[in-house]
Amino acid sequence: MKKQLLFIVLSFICQTIFAQTNKEKAQKLTLEAIDLMESGSVDRSINVLKECVKLDPESFIYTYEMAYAYTLKKEYKKAIKCLNKSKKCKDANSQVYQMLGNSYSYLGKPYKALEKYQEGLTVFPNAGNLYLESGNIYYQSNIIDEAKRLYKIGIEKDPMYPSNYYRLAKLSLTSEYKLDGLIYGELFMNIERGSGRTGEMSKLLYDTYKSSISHKGDTSVYSFNKTLELNSNNISDGEIKLPLQFTYFNNLALAAAQLGQQEVDLEYMCELRKLLLENYMKNSINEYPLILMSYQNKVAEAGHLEAYNYYILQQGKKEEMDSWFDANEEKYNQFVEWYIMKENVLNISAEEIFLGTD
Repeated sequence: MKKQLLFIVLSFICQTIFAQTNKEKAQKLTLEAIDLMESGSVDRSINVLKECVKLDPESFIYTYEMAYAYTLKKEYKKAIKCLNKSKKCKDANSQVYQMLGNSYSYLGKPYKALEKYQEGLTVFPNAGNLYLESGNIYYQSNIIDEAKRLYKIGIEKDPMYPSNYYRLAKLSLTSEYKLDGLIYGELFMNIERGSGRTGEMSKLLYDTYKSSISHKGDTSVYSFNKTLELNSNNISDGEIKLPLQFTYFNNLALAAAQLGQQEVDLEYMCELRKLLLENYMKNSINEYPLILMSYQNKVAEAGHLEAYNYYILQQGKKEEMDSWFDANEEKYNQFVEWYIMKENVLNISAEEIFLGTD
């Protein structure tokens, strides 16, 4: 009896080690497959991933990576077949449904793509990436209001997913109401750091300031937003509450008056943003507690606001940024050291989200 029990225990241990070895081998082979994909050997990577599936059939990652390889080859039907296997795995995530919908979109089937994104949302109801892709389908069909609605739901459900901010920023910065774009864009830059899109957004923000501020005679003109009008929604119990746009631009106008008329260059923009923050924190933060202004204030209290403002707008005018950096390299490096610390990263909770003024 003891020998029989010992045999069973040893058999179990061997099976466990074998299973672990197979999983580890599959994970190692996956890295090789990804390297092959990146070097252009897509067919070889697919063959390696097929071996991974045999070794570890319960994980979604191998068929998911295989699907990605097929999308590189523009073989979207094969990708869909792989993804339908991926979504049945217990460890599948929302990216499976994202790529599945995208594959149908590439095949020219937007409604089928929407169906797959919605299917994914029934499993992952807080997936910001699936709201993003749904919004993109409507954006591509020029149904802009619905696209914006879905991007905003994506922010509500997943406040730290950056791409919904990116899309809303680009839509707003090319509209007659640019204030939302300034806020969405800067929030995006703080969530997604150091990417190509971050640099693109920096340039967009700079260009918006540059094109929206001018001096005519003794008057400073700000054309960030189309002229706004008060309506009954701004009156409650006989009290008038100015909309955020009015409040923001009142503080901006005060900052501009404090600065006086100067050339609208990078230095001017950074100083204007500094004074705007000071005015907003004094006059408006209790009425409109914008998370962006609170975060800027945290940066200011740490002594890094000047460097932060140059960082946000750095792609606008390279020569001006280089000149400032040459004179302030130590100051900028100190800001970067502070900025990358975990406790100083911008975190947005569900209660702090910004969903625009329109």
